[in-house]
Amino acid sequence: MSTSDSKTPRVRLLTFNTWGLKFVSKERKARLQAIAKRIHDSHMEYDVIALQEVWVNEDWEFIERLTAEYFPYRRRFFAGIISGPGLAILSKIPIEETFLYRFPINGRPSAFWRGDWYVGKSIAVTLLKPLSSDSPPLAILNSHMHAPYALEGDAAYDCHRACQSWDFSKISRLLSRAGYAVVITGDLNSRPGSLPHKFLTLETGLVDSWEQLHGVQDLNYIKSLPAQLQIEIGGTTCDSLLNTWRQDRLPTEACRLDYALVDGNRLQTVNAGVSFTENIPNIGSYSDHFAYQCELEVLPVNPARGTAARHDDTVRLQYLSEMLSLIDEYKKTSLWQRQWRLSHFWISVVLIVAMIICTTFTSNIAGWSSIFWVIAVFAVSVTGLIDGLIGFLFGWKEWRALEEVRLEIEDCVNGMTRR
Repeated sequence: MSTSDSKTPRVRLLTFNTWGLKFVSKERKARLQAIAKRIHDSHMEYDVIALQEVWVNEDWEFIERLTAEYFPYRRRFFAGIISGPGLAILSKIPIEETFLYRFPINGRPSAFWRGDWYVGKSIAVTLLKPLSSDSPPLAILNSHMHAPYALEGDAAYDCHRACQSWDFSKISRLLSRAGYAVVITGDLNSRPGSLPHKFLTLETGLVDSWEQLHGVQDLNYIKSLPAQLQIEIGGTTCDSLLNTWRQDRLPTEACRLDYALVDGNRLQTVNAGVSFTENIPNIGSYSDHFAYQCELEVLPVNPARGTAARHDDTVRLQYLSEMLSLIDEYKKTSLWQRQWRLSHFWISVVLIVAMIICTTFTSNIAGWSSIFWVIAVFAVSVTGLIDGLIGFLFGWKEWRALEEVRLEIEDCVNGMTRR
């Protein structure tokens, strides 16, 4: 922790998506070890480090072992079906409490090649002790939200990220009312100005630390800049042509997806920038993202400042209405997915009965043919059962979760219109 000339405490935060997928991420082990060494060597630059995509135990153990001397308070979050959400935090500030909130709407199990549902995308909440007797405690909300696999359409997963950001807004406001200086950080997979970004800022009352320092920027202008200026002026962290793992992208695809969103009544950004942009010798970039870092001045507790404030009701009604339309549209997709999978299940049952009957006739003519019917029954049984389970269990679960979010938003809209 550092202090300014006025002795106001400051916190230096780093957020970094490390791209730590086992068997998938290129040069994973060497890169994660290089990240750990870089953190060790530059430990004076950071007080709190929020990491994403730390999915392999040996990677976390190496990071923990190498940084323990300088970051005595550490936590990796584990809850998830396969490998957990991949979230971790390193801190020089004592940790008071932690908990994990798993997103109820988070992709589909049928999209196993994407993996978002299986890792259990979540919000890792870390509550830190106050830096001084008159400063508020910090609440670090670290997350890696559902990835977009297309710019539009079903594969964009817009509704999933919007619902996740809605959950973010509720947790953030509860912590803010409890007196915490809230920081939402991580790879939020949402571009500035998108609906999820609106929930993460306008609905929470938080401000984008980059915009708090530089103001709201013209994204089209940022896209037109050379790659180096996109980083320096626009804070670009993803799909930069300077990233060796993303050099097949178009210059206009570079964007800012990694954030620190802060409570502007309790925190003031005094410095911010993109880091880990250099290359590891003979390997390439540290990750497929660049890191984002910022220095935050923790303002003294002042009840007159109040909590982070939402935007006016007119603006709020606009993005809440947009959210309702998005949910209604996606519920059609969710319903179709469930009905298709249940239909497949019942058709499979009929086919299995038919194939068993056929086996009794063909076996009398050619006994060796039975093996083909057995293989066919097995294939139909497995695929039908899997789709049946997804339809019966996941299909209803997702539909109800979407309905719950819709009702919560309707309660907010009704609450504003009935004043």
